[in-house]
Amino acid sequence: MLRRSRCHFLIAGTTGFGLTPHIVSVNAGEDVAYKIMLFSQNAPRAVCILSATGAISNVTLRQTFGGTVTYEGRFDIVSLSGSFIPSEISSQQSKKGGFSVSLARSDGRIFGGGVAGVLTAASPVQVIVASFFADGREESTSTNDF
Repeated sequence: MLRRSRCHFLIAGTTGFGLTPHIVSVNAGEDVAYKIMLFSQNAPRAVCILSATGAISNVTLRQTFGGTVTYEGRFDIVSLSGSFIPSEISSQQSKKGGFSVSLARSDGRIFGGGVAGVLTAASPVQVIVASFFADGREESTSTNDF
């Protein structure tokens, strides 16, 4: 079963235990990180990144010693992983989490780290995410609007 949702994310089907795969499409020039966070905010469930394909032109990563560093150029996505889990802080619903990326330079050297800012697409990027209930309960009979 394939259907387009209101947020222009493709829902690719449903598996058991409330795990639902989705395709998040990002156009060249758009911020991949922002699109994934937008999807996460619109989904009432936990979200994890399963895979991604495409190229990046600008990325800001966290440094192990503190601070951030920004790389510009054209880098192929080797891997993109992460998750956003619903949490409640002082009766406020939010999501906590983040993601990491590994990228390949044109000479084949690999670099990456925790995404700390922009992750700009250099080409169309497809990100496969899965939404699920973090506490293990199955989906209720209400409809989902993502």
